[in-house]
Amino acid sequence: KSCFPSSTTVELEDGSIVRISELSVGDKVKVGPNTFSKVFMFTHRLSDVYANFIEIKTLSGATIALSEGHYIHVDGSVVPAAQVKIGSEVRLGSGHTDKVRSVRTVGGKGLYNPQTLQGDIVVNNILASTYTTAMDPRLAHAALLPFRTMFSALNLGVSALESGGGVASVLLDYI
Repeated sequence: KSCFPSSTTVELEDGSIVRISELSVGDKVKVGPNTFSKVFMFTHRLSDVYANFIEIKTLSGATIALSEGHYIHVDGSVVPAAQVKIGSEVRLGSGHTDKVRSVRTVGGKGLYNPQTLQGDIVVNNILASTYTTAMDPRLAHAALLPFRTMFSALNLGVSALESGGGVASVLLDYI
């Protein structure tokens, strides 16, 4: 499962900073400079799980922890967290870049992966994708089209899948 730990923070449209574990379907989170997108579902929302994450720290002190197979914006493209190296440049929520000063494996509690209508999310002021290496990000975005459409047309979130179960959860484990 590819996610963020519960200690991860996101910025809401009103400027408040909240833990990813406090997000709800329908919240508008930062996805880029002055850009916000609604959370339409969580592919994972597990509070009592302990997992390993790749921790990436930048020269300015921004720090992100994410699963090794979670995509992040680095050096002008989207790569898995496991491929980030010291000296790489990550994209910040402001749109600027910052050089990576350290990369290491850390443990953390919780597995959270909110899906935004846009497909990206700024966590701890660093831009990441909501997708993972299990599927090309373009294919993952296409695979989630029915869920985005349900949410947009009917304001219907898909919280029943957060902890796994059901036919759709098999697909969602790969996004």
